[in-house]
Amino acid sequence: MTDVTRALDQFEGFIAGGTAVTLPAQLFAEVLPAITDEAELRVTLYALYAIGRQRGALRAVRGSALASEGPLLRLLAPCGGVEALRAALDAAVARGTLLDCALADGDTLYLVNNEAGRRAVPRIVSGALPVPGGVVAPRSVSDAAVGGVARVYEQEIGALTGAIADALAQAEARWPTPWIVDALRLAAVNNARSWRYAEAILERWETEGKDDGTTGSTAAGSAGGTANRNHGAFEQVIRRG
Repeated sequence: MTDVTRALDQFEGFIAGGTAVTLPAQLFAEVLPAITDEAELRVTLYALYAIGRQRGALRAVRGSALASEGPLLRLLAPCGGVEALRAALDAAVARGTLLDCALADGDTLYLVNNEAGRRAVPRIVSGALPVPGGVVAPRSVSDAAVGGVARVYEQEIGALTGAIADALAQAEARWPTPWIVDALRLAAVNNARSWRYAEAILERWETEGKDDGTTGSTAAGSAGGTANRNHGAFEQVIRRG
């Protein structure tokens, strides 16, 4: 390599005051060593940068926006160009580095798989966290159901937190969706706006049967010995409900 070529290719160094991007230590210790595909590596790093520069409640980036990023396209030139982008994003989602939400317009929204991203996904699916210029198209019946339950929770009980989103997902795996919706609305009617109260109602219905004639045998999970569970201060109100 000639001195002229070296001078043209050589990076001159980072400037003082340049925008910094924070990356989790796990990325270098656990994720990058496992990536063998060059396109996935390049797209992963760039996607984390693109998402990290977002501001506001929704920290995410559209796939179409990534496809129009000049620096990313130059990164992918040796790997097949823009055609390699979707496969690399799919690989990052499959690895668990990124989370994705399909949009009704055919685009895909990508988030970092961190605590903030995991909290955001059910809020996006429920419509509580709107996507500018887009509407979420749930990827499966399960996604749609959890999204519906989350929407009812925010309408009847209050703001959806990460812990509540996890609890709703677990409840969806255990009880029929109509039960959860009815329990949330009954909690609101009884002016006991908490997930703990609604969960106590669901546990009672699971063991004693629901007023519409369905029984615990129709629930997604087993009673798990909840027949003698003490619901504390909620017990008398629940039995009156």
